Amino acid sequence: MTLFRQLLQERHWTTVQTFGTHFAKAARELADQTGERHLGDISVARRTFDRWMAGELRAMPQRDTRKVLEHLLGQPVALLFRPLDGAGPSGSQRQPAVPSDLGLTGPPAHGTFDDPLAIVAQTQFLTQAGANSAILEHFRGQLQGIVDRYETGGPQALAGEARSIRSTLHAMLSGHHLPGVRADLFGLTGRAAGLLAYMAVNAGAGPTVAEAYCAEAEVLAKHIGDTQLQMWAAGTRSLSLYYQHRYPEADAAAAAGIKLSPTSGQAIRLLANGRARALARIGDRRGAERAIGQALELSDRQTDLPVGITSCISFAPYSPARTLANVITARVALDDTDEVLSCAEQIDTLVEESDSEWSRALVRLDVATALLQHKQPDVEQAMALGRSALHAGTTVPITSVWQRANELYARAERWRGETGVGEYAEELRTWRSRPQAKIISGSAQTQQ
Repeated sequence: MTLFRQLLQERHWTTVQTFGTHFAKAARELADQTGERHLGDISVARRTFDRWMAGELRAMPQRDTRKVLEHLLGQPVALLFRPLDGAGPSGSQRQPAVPSDLGLTGPPAHGTFDDPLAIVAQTQFLTQAGANSAILEHFRGQLQGIVDRYETGGPQALAGEARSIRSTLHAMLSGHHLPGVRADLFGLTGRAAGLLAYMAVNAGAGPTVAEAYCAEAEVLAKHIGDTQLQMWAAGTRSLSLYYQHRYPEADAAAAAGIKLSPTSGQAIRLLANGRARALARIGDRRGAERAIGQALELSDRQTDLPVGITSCISFAPYSPARTLANVITARVALDDTDEVLSCAEQIDTLVEESDSEWSRALVRLDVATALLQHKQPDVEQAMALGRSALHAGTTVPITSVWQRANELYARAERWRGETGVGEYAEELRTWRSRPQAKIISGSAQTQQ
């Protein structure tokens, strides 16, 4: 008995025709969500279905088939086709129980010591139950896959996958595991919650949702002594507060995270994305300058930072280019136009060649704002950059792009009679009319 067969029996999908109907529907849904149109054409042959039902899996299904199966059944393929321990005649899964005749009751067989046979049996029970390394590695790969696809898929398409992983890990944690395996499960579950917290911020799901996920990630990380995950969760909390315009609290959240390990790579994000931007927003130039300097200095001291424009949701430390992108945002708030243009020039090639549409959009919006702040404003160029930013960030709208696009328009209002400003306004209205942007816009207005 496998979990796959059990789930199909529970849902009464035990014929190839019934299963095929639901599989085809799930394939079409996944194709629409991910934009991978070829997924909608995937089907399962009768012979393959019969082998799956019989538990006679010769090899793992192909990658695209795995995606559809996991979307349909909400479980990783590695679990779906794994035999269920203790499955009864009805197919229901039972937790393995310690046999009652292992010397656990009555007087010990050898005076004050346990029966040797009982010891062997108990040891075998303790070490055979729980997840194995292959299952844990599967979940690591699933979480990394979300990180890798995040800036092309977006939170709206990937949140369901992250929720499924988190739910499965929660279910696994209720079982019996060795201490090391349980620690791994805590770490993986904390990362799944962390991804969902970040997605909630980007998708405008509301501050209480993001905070709940952040708290889960922090609690689990603290239990296993994972300081890096604790810091990452603190940075995501700071991000959420920043987009709620609660800048002093955003700074405090980042500062609390930095205290956990001031010289680690994770502190770079907390300094540049957390403290520097929040302090600049409240007009604390000295504090913002200090945070920027510390972030750049710490980045220079690291020897193994990622290169290029790293994914914004990555658990890895910030790459130097992403750090500079955040410094640009802080400099905009400080009205340091020349510094904004200088930093943007340093990372221009990396930004334009990266797969990150959001990074391109955000940097262009920051530069456009700086051009309007200049003592000799270049309105035409600023609006042209603004329009190109909306095009660059239009695939999957997120809160940060929405906020900065609207702030740019507010700054340009004094030149509203100029053609470029009118064209940007029209582009912005079109962008706001998209369903996903409306969700973000409604959430942002609620938070203000």
